[in-house]
Amino acid sequence: MAVIRLQAGCIDLATAINSPKSQSFGRRIYLIEQQGRNFWLKLQLQSATSSHDYLAHEQSFLNELDCYRQLKLKETCESTLLLNFSILNTPQYFQKSEGFIEQTLCVEDAPLLFSDNIDQLPRTEIPRRLKLSLDVLENLHEYGYIHGDLKVAHFRYSNDVAALIDFEQASTIERVRYMPNTATPRYMAPELFHAEPKSFASDVYALGIIWLEWLTQTRFKQKHYLDWANLHCQSLKIDLPIQFEMLEEILLMMLMKNKVQRCSNIYQLKQVLNQIV
Repeated sequence: MAVIRLQAGCIDLATAINSPKSQSFGRRIYLIEQQGRNFWLKLQLQSATSSHDYLAHEQSFLNELDCYRQLKLKETCESTLLLNFSILNTPQYFQKSEGFIEQTLCVEDAPLLFSDNIDQLPRTEIPRRLKLSLDVLENLHEYGYIHGDLKVAHFRYSNDVAALIDFEQASTIERVRYMPNTATPRYMAPELFHAEPKSFASDVYALGIIWLEWLTQTRFKQKHYLDWANLHCQSLKIDLPIQFEMLEEILLMMLMKNKVQRCSNIYQLKQVLNQIV
């Protein structure tokens, strides 16, 4: 992994390009350019309130920093997972950084693995992208970690391999029962709506929803939490375009409503995918 080296004191947060959703509960996310490369900076204001949401955001940020440290120790050349990143000393690198937690996450920008317009990809590239997403999730699970909040934006593509970002809700399998049962309703497995802990199987379900929306080039349009619960627990249907109908088998394995029946063995899913395509 390449080390990101930024000049100390070079970044003025007042002039950084601010991403649209960076202001809630003390979270600040900036896009910067340094030496022709783009980087995302994630900072967190120290809690100045006892608000549960504010404290939860702070804890999630600290959890992500710890996950990056631990995963970096586990990653090998043969089993990649992370984009180039650094954890920076906030006062050292940033102007006007008073009140922020003293560590900042800096991650190099990379394109989405699941690009918006599937029609612009060569036909052979589509199953390859599906396999890359299985590869990177398999690596995470083999390290003993559950991501806990997989979504399209968290799968990235760099140097012909997939990478994952955003480990705020990630946890080791041993500690997952202590983690908040929070995730993005669009991708939540049915059991999570019944307050069961996250698992490898809930990660696989989320990836199945990502695949389904990507292959159909549609997005589910439920508006409220109960609507999402009804979709995932009762009414979800797999209706693929003709050119992707052969993938229905593997999607059924990934999207079984009953966690016990769902396939969470990614090696097995990769074998099925190889047989299909």
